[in-house]
Amino acid sequence: MEAAAAEGDPDRLSSALRDLNALWDAHLARRVKPLWREYAESVAGAVIVALLLRAFVVDAFRIPSGSMTPTLLAGDFIFVAKAAYAVRIPFTNVRLVETGAPRRGDVVVFQSPRDPSSDYVKRVIGVPGDVIELREQVLYVNGVPQPRTSAGEFAYSERDPATGAAVPERCRRYREALAKGDLGGAREHASDDPGSTWQAAAAVGVADYDVLQCGRARLAAREGPFEVVRPGYLFVMGDNRDLSADSRSAGGWQVPVGSLRGRAAVVFWSWGEGGLSLRRGAGVRLERLFKPIH
Repeated sequence: MEAAAAEGDPDRLSSALRDLNALWDAHLARRVKPLWREYAESVAGAVIVALLLRAFVVDAFRIPSGSMTPTLLAGDFIFVAKAAYAVRIPFTNVRLVETGAPRRGDVVVFQSPRDPSSDYVKRVIGVPGDVIELREQVLYVNGVPQPRTSAGEFAYSERDPATGAAVPERCRRYREALAKGDLGGAREHASDDPGSTWQAAAAVGVADYDVLQCGRARLAAREGPFEVVRPGYLFVMGDNRDLSADSRSAGGWQVPVGSLRGRAAVVFWSWGEGGLSLRRGAGVRLERLFKPIH
């Protein structure tokens, strides 16, 4: 065919092309994949990649209640960074490689130590060696108050579990600043200079987030101090302080680090009251889509 093309002979070139087509049909046509097979292999490859991502990198989690309001709302769907603290054997708690340690302020998803069939999402408040306490609703870590400032009120709807109806709530909102550094530990539970201790710990980093107080603060009311956080465990709380079942419940319980599913990373979808909808009621909450979780 190349020789015929070089000579510029149309008849010879046409004959050579027919011969080439015959050779293709005889020797190579059977090697070409049918269209259905190409599609099937593409779909299978995409499924395998998705399963690997879910097993080792990221997973999805639906927020079922308002215990983490206002950070997370009921009806939010979040991505969880599974490798934030460890790489595991898929679908087990066996940790292959440690990749980091949880810090105060992290929002984590974990297998409930009280109900292994359920996964919870809460904020890490205490790490090993910490003593947690609430005094007139102010958070204390090792006797050091964590500063907070009033941020007005927050209105949202909490769904009644019995009737399914949306119940309006209006709570006081505070901006809390939780220091990530060393706050003394249980050995120094009563700090002589809490302000300086917090400043030193805050130099390492601060987790700033909003919390809700829906109940009225009683004078001199206290929760705790709870048991010292044991090695390999965490003390967790919901941001909706009066409507959260967390480490304060039933006299106090702690979360084994090995039961962590990962760190909550981003809201990728949200559906609930006040969202965009063709009819009144629930809809897509556009302002929450792809919102980072802090």
